[in-house]
Amino acid sequence: MSVCEDMLLCNYCKCRVKLSGYAWVTACSHIFCDQHGSGELSRSPAVCPACNSALSGKLDIVCIELSPSEEHKAMVLAGLRPETVLDISSRALSFWTYQVNPPQVGHQHDVLG
Repeated sequence: MSVCEDMLLCNYCKCRVKLSGYAWVTACSHIFCDQHGSGELSRSPAVCPACNSALSGKLDIVCIELSPSEEHKAMVLAGLRPETVLDISSRALSFWTYQVNPPQVGHQHDVLG
């Protein structure tokens, strides 16, 4: 099964719902459903519920639309240098790979919380 055929799941350990609509992404590469993202990540200071990382930077937590419109996709990267677009694409692929194949090295706080 290819990476793109898999669905992202909420990384909140008691949820694990398939994500749709909007989701919350953290700088530590975790993703949460709107309910748990808006609730758990709105605390100050914010702490990732999956790995306990401090999330204090301006872009450490972002809310994203999982199925953006064609117009949004056409405009969001317009004007960026090709190497920047490729770097963004590479990071997005790495995020997906991490989500669908989480590390299994016995860390209790990795992805599954």
